[in-house]
Amino acid sequence: MARWNIGIPNSSELRDSKREAVLREAASSFNSRGYHGTSLEEIAQRLNVTKPALYYYFPNKQAMLKACFDQAMDVAFDNLARAGRDGRSGLDKLRIALADLLDYFISDHCVAITVLEEGSLSEADLAEVKDQRRRFEQGLRAFVAEGIDDGSIVPCDPKLAVLALLGSINWVTRWYRPDGDWSREQLGAHIGELLERMLSAAPAATLRVEPGLDRTPQP
Repeated sequence: MARWNIGIPNSSELRDSKREAVLREAASSFNSRGYHGTSLEEIAQRLNVTKPALYYYFPNKQAMLKACFDQAMDVAFDNLARAGRDGRSGLDKLRIALADLLDYFISDHCVAITVLEEGSLSEADLAEVKDQRRRFEQGLRAFVAEGIDDGSIVPCDPKLAVLALLGSINWVTRWYRPDGDWSREQLGAHIGELLERMLSAAPAATLRVEPGLDRTPQP
């Protein structure tokens, strides 16, 4: 559950922290019960505040939903920029961008919303979200194309490759649990390497990352 009463002396930082807590709780509720199955009363109750307190941060539930999508895309574009700076090859840039995205999706501060809830956005907001996602996917496709040119990625359809990779990452958020079979670090390392090997022009004969499970997988 998101924390509301956080000991931060600076009033501006405190407001930002509380707004973030509202977003995290809203995202958790939207993903588990659906946008239409979630009420502001429930979000307020889980934060142990009154419903009017939420209006200080968001005018309505629709604004919360849009803010969740916006913040998740801001993180995605930041990851894309970092990958472009730090990556040495197209494959390396793609690996960094996807690893950062997966790490955010399974982190405690993630406010990403399942694409199943996009239909709950207003027409204007939905168009904006789709445009943001299109530009992000274009950035990933550019990495794939670069990798094909520099020889690090096997020749393939960049658009199809990116859709397959993002589909794999998005699905992880549906089944991952912090108390499940794998820790966040283990999951990120293994999924990241498996996705990288899907496109690598010269995949290693064995996985670089040892399983090293510290939990016993359940049947």
